[in-house]
Amino acid sequence: MKVLGLVGSVRKSGNTEILTKEALMGAEAEGASVEILRLTDYEVRPCRGCAACLFREEGCVIEDDANKIFAAMAASDGIILGVPCYILEATAVVKQLIDRGFAPMQQNTVRGKVGGVIVPYATRGWTQNAFQQTNTWLLSLGVEVIDQLLIHVQGISEAPLFPRDIERAHTLGKRVAQAIKTGEHTYHGEAGICPICHDRNLRILQDMETVECPVCAVRGTLKIEGKKIKVMFTDEAIKRHRWSIENLQRHFNYHLKPSKDFFIKTKEERKKLTGKYRSYLEGQ
Repeated sequence: MKVLGLVGSVRKSGNTEILTKEALMGAEAEGASVEILRLTDYEVRPCRGCAACLFREEGCVIEDDANKIFAAMAASDGIILGVPCYILEATAVVKQLIDRGFAPMQQNTVRGKVGGVIVPYATRGWTQNAFQQTNTWLLSLGVEVIDQLLIHVQGISEAPLFPRDIERAHTLGKRVAQAIKTGEHTYHGEAGICPICHDRNLRILQDMETVECPVCAVRGTLKIEGKKIKVMFTDEAIKRHRWSIENLQRHFNYHLKPSKDFFIKTKEERKKLTGKYRSYLEGQ
């Protein structure tokens, strides 16, 4: 049983790394072997939109370290992701890895792993999108997130001053290891609204009647009970969430892959029509 810690902060021995390591200690206490990678130590280039991973089905052709990170995730049984919140969101390296995730999504190399997420933040009220990138990345790869923590630690490397937060991180690591051992992937984190990612963000759709989780695309309706807002999701709506293997396969097979034939068919026409754009403002 192996648990991999991923740190999405450039600061070594900062709060994110401290809390991630504490979680790994918790996993180790449950008998797991552990490893840690600092994502910012690796070169992760932007996706260049070449569609080679989609049309050739041979994996990503960019020669950088992203495939090493995905390989380390595939070789583990559980993943603990620690990422600080910067200006409402996770750090940029997570977004880079989301964009590079088509190949492992198709190859199912990470699907079925168990995960936990720790997000340290400095300023209260600036965390609204903190879990959107982390959940998008892990859920798109098929990782089942069983616990997630949002921890207020403002000063540099101050996390050890707060025993409650250290204990929460330790418990998250233990839960990830226990989920691997038992196969029971029940969510243990703070209750949210979305039944899939457990976040609290919602979109109001154009019909002004339906709400949707922006990450998982689960749709529901609102109801006022007394002074409380209640969000209701049907079992059928929950089954249709964005990250189910059926929906991901449908997305690839019926929306993305058919564009290959059109791409080949229109190659010469596109080359002719885009010529003026390639030369426009090139001298600046």
